Amino acid sequence: MMHLAHKITGATVKGTDGEIGTLEDFYFEEDRWTVRYLLVDTGKWFSGKRVLISPMSVRDGWGKNGIRLGLTKDQVWNSPEIRDEEPLSPGRESQLVAYYGYPDYWGAASIWGNFDSPAALVESPPQEKKPATRTIDPEARHLRSIKQSTGYHLHARNGEIGHVDDFLIGEESWRIRYLLVDTSNWIGGRSVIVSPETVERIDKDKELLNIAVDREAIKQAPELDSIQSALDLTETGPPFTII
Repeated sequence: MMHLAHKITGATVKGTDGEIGTLEDFYFEEDRWTVRYLLVDTGKWFSGKRVLISPMSVRDGWGKNGIRLGLTKDQVWNSPEIRDEEPLSPGRESQLVAYYGYPDYWGAASIWGNFDSPAALVESPPQEKKPATRTIDPEARHLRSIKQSTGYHLHARNGEIGHVDDFLIGEESWRIRYLLVDTSNWIGGRSVIVSPETVERIDKDKELLNIAVDREAIKQAPELDSIQSALDLTETGPPFTII
């Protein structure tokens, strides 16, 4: 199962003892295309404080009907605050890891330590968990906002295909499985979902994603009747599909 990121934005976030706030954004690791943090606006509950929460704190299924955390309101209230001027400054993630006691997820072969999901990582035996022992540099791992990355243009090997409209996130793995691409200036208003595995280079200055395929290959991709058909797919599928 997958979720469209922008459909989840604004969903209510609940702790073990009540509502905490609303989901404002996702931060993903560019190199592995995996959501590492949820940006939560605590709004009326905590005077608008904004905090980052790891998917390791999310319990059960999540979606537009809400996100449930295994955290209390006090835990969130006392967590490091995220400010607009420096939302992911060097050292801030290490503060979060230390505060919540999250196990390391970096430096291993899989996307969540030695596992494929944050749930498996936090439920692993204690001897497989390691405390954070070094400072993490968010810039070195290219943590990026989904909101800020929406609108990036995609270039195939032989020309542009469109711009990023949304991101499809796997429910269990929290991996970005597909980019929803608006191709209105190319193939008659149809959209395409493109696997980030086809992205070979990101130009942040030009807000451009270069993908390692030809335009014709995408144009000849299989078709789906609706975006809901894509959402109902398992987390893995073809490299690109026309909707």
